[in-house]
Amino acid sequence: MNLADLLLVAVLVVLFPAWEFWRGPVLRARLMADPALKVAAYRTTCIQLWSLTLVLLALHASSGLSIAALAVREAPWFGAPLVAATLVPLALYLAWSLRSVAGDPAVRKQTAEAMQPLAWMLPNDRREAIWFIGPVSLTAGICEELLYRGYLMQWLAGFIPVWAAMLLSSAVFGLMHAYQGPGGILRTVGLGLVMAGLFVLTGSLLWPILLHVVIDAYAGALSWLAMRKEITAEPDKNGATPCATRIR
Repeated sequence: MNLADLLLVAVLVVLFPAWEFWRGPVLRARLMADPALKVAAYRTTCIQLWSLTLVLLALHASSGLSIAALAVREAPWFGAPLVAATLVPLALYLAWSLRSVAGDPAVRKQTAEAMQPLAWMLPNDRREAIWFIGPVSLTAGICEELLYRGYLMQWLAGFIPVWAAMLLSSAVFGLMHAYQGPGGILRTVGLGLVMAGLFVLTGSLLWPILLHVVIDAYAGALSWLAMRKEITAEPDKNGATPCATRIR
């Protein structure tokens, strides 16, 4: 254990969660008052996560450690095939879900209502969707898995049993999403445990990163499909409304 490790752990365990507890209500109020600020908020999130991740990688490099020390661990031989066989039907289900929302107005309305608690932060036009599905999802998947599973969980496992490290790192990961409210914290803790389990089972951070990116991208796509803005053409002189609408 060295000073750099202690400082980085303090940032992940104390500073980031405290910042999100404070920032959450402020950010929510700002974005609800002016939704046009969403893309700026997405950019800020990407910058924050990549900055901390680059610090982590620089510390590893200065200590003579490679990224493999973060991204690879010993695992049972059957782990990766088992996970791959599980994720394929999951991907098919998510694709079917998106198609259902896009093609069925009733499903779309039901989905939009279910997503209302997080509508203030999720995309509802094309520009926001591009940012969320692209840079935000990739950044969260890569950076958060390196920081919370690759680094924090393995650092904790040097002092406590791996199952306890999985629980504690997942709890911290949940608190880092405090801006989503109590329900969001619990959901994120659960997802953190899933990601940690994938890492332990497969021995590779590639699988948690892949699943993390897919889940975030799916949430962004689902939000856009369910809550995207429609501009309906004006009725013609006979009072009939054309069928075509323009989707942003």
